Amino acid sequence: VLDATANRLKSIEAALLRLDGLTKLCLRQNLLTSAEEVEALASAPCEFVGWRVPNFRGFFSLTNLDMSYNQFVSLEALSSLPGPRLTHLYCAANKIASMEGIAHLESLRVLDLGSNRLRCIEGLEGMCLLDSLWLGRNRITQINGLSSLSRLIRLSLQSNRLARISGLSGCTALEELYLSHNGLTTLEGLEGLANLRILDVANNRLTSLAGLQGFPQLTDLWANDNQLASLDEAGAELEHVRDSLTCLYLGGNPCAKETQYRLRLEHTLPNLEQLDDSVLRGA
Repeated sequence: VLDATANRLKSIEAALLRLDGLTKLCLRQNLLTSAEEVEALASAPCEFVGWRVPNFRGFFSLTNLDMSYNQFVSLEALSSLPGPRLTHLYCAANKIASMEGIAHLESLRVLDLGSNRLRCIEGLEGMCLLDSLWLGRNRITQINGLSSLSRLIRLSLQSNRLARISGLSGCTALEELYLSHNGLTTLEGLEGLANLRILDVANNRLTSLAGLQGFPQLTDLWANDNQLASLDEAGAELEHVRDSLTCLYLGGNPCAKETQYRLRLEHTLPNLEQLDDSVLRGA
């Protein structure tokens, strides 16, 4: 295990690439950008591919790789990384614009590409073991390429450019779905996600909660800061999850200003333990 977090590294010593027994490598919060800045590796036995990320060809034992909070612009050089053992890959907070280079990493269980410059989801079809996928704070406009991810449990697409929900029908194991800060106007597209426990659709453009049928395990619904105008209409839709829901965020909607807002929702949802920032009596 090697943790080089927050060392302001601008280059990687050649000796690092000789640690072929390494299982976990963390390069978070450094200043790594490209192979042009690692001239010391020019004579190293492990060459650099292209000019973005070092060649990891010799790391056969690597299970966990964290390159978050740097300035990488591409993942293409990771195509040299032996894939059979790698289960966790973190590349958040870089300047990555494409998922090219990681399609062969079919043993991944956790993939974090949040806070990058991605515009589409691609190359994940073979990652059938993936259970957590973090793609928040990108520029993604459509949900696709996830139909084979039947073991996916957590999916984050917060702060993207989504206008509708789609492409999730194959993600039948999904338990946590984070879609806040997009441009969603309806909840259509969630059909078949019977295992869903947490649904985050805060800070969108929802005018209705229609579409909450078929979620017998839903405990958390975060729908604050939308355009829900009528508490009666919202309450009618919430009847579909009255037996399971324990946490509800509706603040920031016009309906939250209605008379007896809290009392009416407590009546509709008998198992509610938290409403917005308030913990309810008996919770």
